[in-house]
Amino acid sequence: ARDHRAPLAGRVLAGRALPHLGAPVEALHRVSGRTGNFPPGSPEEALEQAAINAEAQNRALLQRCKAADPEAQHSNPHVQMVNGYREWDSLDSLFKTMGPNPLAMSEELGPAVARSYQEFHSVLKELEGKLPAPHSPADAQLNLELIRTLYKEDPQRVVAALRPVICKDPEEIARTKDMSWCPDPPVYAPLRNMHEEDKETLRLACYGPEVEAQLCFADANPNYRIGEDIWGVMADYRSAQSMTAPRPGRARRVKDECLMA
Repeated sequence: ARDHRAPLAGRVLAGRALPHLGAPVEALHRVSGRTGNFPPGSPEEALEQAAINAEAQNRALLQRCKAADPEAQHSNPHVQMVNGYREWDSLDSLFKTMGPNPLAMSEELGPAVARSYQEFHSVLKELEGKLPAPHSPADAQLNLELIRTLYKEDPQRVVAALRPVICKDPEEIARTKDMSWCPDPPVYAPLRNMHEEDKETLRLACYGPEVEAQLCFADANPNYRIGEDIWGVMADYRSAQSMTAPRPGRARRVKDECLMA
């Protein structure tokens, strides 16, 4: 039988060995957290990031206002109640109210990391521009004493914190036009290491203006019928305030009203 290794051995003996093939190397792919619409670090890029942050924070603020307003769920002009059921004027109006799944936005099943940056701040730095500009060391000391009357800790202490990129103050970005604070390539940090307010802003920014981040009662309980609920009947009795309507429970006796009985 012919040996299949004979041709290879012949080439090796002849000084023409096969080239050594190493492990496959993956091509380098640069990941950037910027949009790429403007040159990196340019003022135009900073203004674009300021607009993105302002839009996201406004969406979150709108959802906070809706959660604080008890009549927000009934103010949609495209929905009307007909015989206890909600009716939309079109399918487009219905589909616009369908936001992200609440389970997909929860801490248990939702995203665990977010694109972040490290922020260094102090109380004294945050109050810059809001206090009178000091013209002497005595004025600066007076400002510190004024801050200490309301803030018992050291106002000059610098605190480092991880924050989502969209939580950066858009006014500060637009004023400085500096993008050195935003790491590129992006840095992803766990959400558990961030403040609760920033995590809430991230969650609420995913909802559009037409969507309610807070589920209404009809969505959470689609099979509820108030006519089949005994507590609903008692609520009707209390709201009617009628003297002729029969009240549930035992009728009060005359001696029940007597203080000496």
